[in-house]
Amino acid sequence: MTKDQASPIYTGDIAAQQLEGQEYTAKTQEIPFTDEQHAIWADLFAGIHQPYLLEHICKEYKHGLTLLQLDPLRIPTVAHLNDHITPRTGWRIERTAVRYTLADDWYKKFAQRIFLITDYLRTRDQMEFTPEPDMFHDIFGHLPYLTQEFYARIEDKFAPAYMKAAPDEREVIKRLAWYTTEFGLVIEDDRLNVFGAGTISGRAELTNTVMEFYRLGRDGVIDYTGNVFEQIQEHFVAHKNDIHRIIDGVNGLHQQGQMSSQDKGWNVVHALYEKLGISHEGYFGGEVILAPFDVETIARIPKTVYAFNPMFFVCESFEQMDALLDSYLKPIAMRD
Repeated sequence: MTKDQASPIYTGDIAAQQLEGQEYTAKTQEIPFTDEQHAIWADLFAGIHQPYLLEHICKEYKHGLTLLQLDPLRIPTVAHLNDHITPRTGWRIERTAVRYTLADDWYKKFAQRIFLITDYLRTRDQMEFTPEPDMFHDIFGHLPYLTQEFYARIEDKFAPAYMKAAPDEREVIKRLAWYTTEFGLVIEDDRLNVFGAGTISGRAELTNTVMEFYRLGRDGVIDYTGNVFEQIQEHFVAHKNDIHRIIDGVNGLHQQGQMSSQDKGWNVVHALYEKLGISHEGYFGGEVILAPFDVETIARIPKTVYAFNPMFFVCESFEQMDALLDSYLKPIAMRD
């Protein structure tokens, strides 16, 4: 293989996107979908809407899914989504032709209480995992929450801070959003539940997360008859130095372009554990590390986290999530 033929080194940096067509306007929000696209939607919906998975998703999501009244067999219209969201929380939905972009465009819309959904739907070969957010992720993962005030308040926190933040602060804000609304976990009734839309909308991601909950019990890391959050916190404090070593190691791997895919990424990280002399067992025995939500630790994680999630963060409650997000975002948002 020649140099020109070699795969590009992947660092996770987002390249600027040139739109081939026009961005959607108020008059062109509704677009037709093929029978195959509706069939993909139906299979994605059915694959996740299973009792053994739903029981591990937080109650607020399931309540919102009922309120949103999605058709399991057909992709919803923008009008349907707005009819079920805007009267409840004031947020509205707009379609975008942008598949993946720098965050600035999205935060400008967030500041107007507009949530963007893409016009792109994953293909059959991406049913278990898609490397970029598609309309199923946007709609099925996020929008059930936007029917509820608690989630609207969480989303309302990010844009005011982002618009006033310095560049390095913006990277932290994106990660705070990533580890709450995309991949966050929350304790409900003293059990771990999935909150993040990225986990909920990906069957492989959701299944792997649920398996980690069980692994922690099987391996004696978490005693589910005790206080779950306190035990996660104790493990985090006891292993904090190694956790930071792993994060710094992942940063180095990103800079070398070694985190180019889900499968390859995990193989590389397992090798990283060996290099650092960290035994891949017990607390570190899964494919992710569960830790209490900690702004300092989140700020250390590379901005290229979408290539590999080294950690999932757990909040003791949504009230705690509110307080922790405010601790970082509110002072920035209040600047003159």
